[in-house]
Amino acid sequence: MRQCLSILAILMVVATVNSTVRNVPQQYPTIQAGINASSPGDTVLVAPGVYVENVQMLEGISLIGSGMDKTIVDGGGVYNVITSPYGVLNLVISDLSVRNSEQSGSAPGCIGIHLNPNSSSGTKIVRRCHVYNCGHGIQIWNDFGGTAFIDQNVIDNNLFDGFYPYLGTVYLRNNTIVDNGRDGYNDWSGGGNVIMMNNVFASNARYGILRHPSTPVSISYNDVWNNAQGNYMQGSPPQPFTPAPGTGEISTAPLFTGAPYSGHDRYYVTWANFPTPDSSKSPCIDAGNPAMQYYDLDGTRNDIGALGYDQRVHDVEITLAPVGIWTVPSGGGNLTYDISVQNHEAVSQTIQIWIMITLPNGNLYGPVVGPVQINVPPNASVTRQRTQSVPGSAPPGTYWYKALVGSYPTHPWDSSMASFIKQAGNDAPSIGDWSSTGESFDASGWEVQPVITSQPHGISLSGAYPNPFNPTTVISYELPAANFVNLSVYNIVGKKVTELVNGMREAGSHSVTFDGSGLAAGVYVYRLTAGEMTASGKMVLMK
Repeated sequence: MRQCLSILAILMVVATVNSTVRNVPQQYPTIQAGINASSPGDTVLVAPGVYVENVQMLEGISLIGSGMDKTIVDGGGVYNVITSPYGVLNLVISDLSVRNSEQSGSAPGCIGIHLNPNSSSGTKIVRRCHVYNCGHGIQIWNDFGGTAFIDQNVIDNNLFDGFYPYLGTVYLRNNTIVDNGRDGYNDWSGGGNVIMMNNVFASNARYGILRHPSTPVSISYNDVWNNAQGNYMQGSPPQPFTPAPGTGEISTAPLFTGAPYSGHDRYYVTWANFPTPDSSKSPCIDAGNPAMQYYDLDGTRNDIGALGYDQRVHDVEITLAPVGIWTVPSGGGNLTYDISVQNHEAVSQTIQIWIMITLPNGNLYGPVVGPVQINVPPNASVTRQRTQSVPGSAPPGTYWYKALVGSYPTHPWDSSMASFIKQAGNDAPSIGDWSSTGESFDASGWEVQPVITSQPHGISLSGAYPNPFNPTTVISYELPAANFVNLSVYNIVGKKVTELVNGMREAGSHSVTFDGSGLAAGVYVYRLTAGEMTASGKMVLMK
């Protein structure tokens, strides 16, 4: 029901008969110019870049960027960064980074996103925004009877509070509100109604949640942890309170990605040994509200926080092939390589590619490439040649250059790496930084050719479904003609664990069930052989 309300709210804001998309900076030089030219129902679409301005919203406008830390609105240290003044009852603010409001003085005037409709109606939506380095993160004032949906935002490293509501109905869902200078959630004035679900409130300098006793607050399935002076507080002076039992609250380290990632990428929840259910799995994974599906990428139970862990696994292969000798002189140099991606599945895949470097001291650095998102058609491959610069300031030693494909930054489906040596010496530095150049990763620029997988007569391996699975999955394949077929399953080190098919099969479609009940969780490879034709795929057993 709540998800339906959210969708209805979006439609209420953006659906008009004559809506127009206004592009910044292609059509308008600034965000404000695009907004000023708009009418209710219009969308202002902002390209990647940094826009130093203080934005005033207008009624019924959707302000949509190109993604967190791609489109950045910088307030220049003056006033609020984005303000929705009196009379603006309906709006959408989405897919932006918002930073650098005024840092001193009391609110308003030092807020990342400030909504102040002064009305008893309307719908406000703020979603997928990264709000940081402001006085306060997001505040809603005087929304007497309206509704606000604050979803999937990362609100961190603000001088005072992460989120502050005053009146109205607020749905605060799947946000990560951490590392702020005072409280994660602060409601000292009371009023309204707040539904708080699937959020992380962690490592804030005072309280995780500070609620007003007069505000009806529904608190469930949040991770409230390590807030310096208390996790759950209420009243004046603040006193601890305990959430109602059975509401799914947890209080434990969320296990974020952290360094070397920066920006909002630091706050993805992680699972280093996926799919093994061990201590490397963030407690926020599959710990959100089990009854409703909000923003979970992989179709499992909701994760807690804005940036969940995508458990999907696809049979996509990446190969990194050095060109020439990979030795870098002491002054720096360039490394040339071919990078290839193969989609072994019968459906197109939207993938992300990124490259990390392991330094001689073992630390990770990067990404030096990406993340780049592209779409690869069914049974297709792509190859590009690129050059990586290694600066003269890089210390001597052995490096590992690792290409990854999958769900950035936490879940690679496949990787390929090569080593290079940076020589010691006193050569004058000739290269200044870790820049990467070469053939474009832009999806429109990739020439796609069919993957040649020893299937000249049309053998087709459709894959395993479901994947990941527990404990059974169905592997489907198709033969163009009758043939002797072997279908076997191997573990990640290449040991055969079972033989599913070994005999003659007629032409047509076939399927067989694989039962992993007696096997350990992990990645398995299934290989189909039909005469001289072979095909293979990967699947993940979870327990």
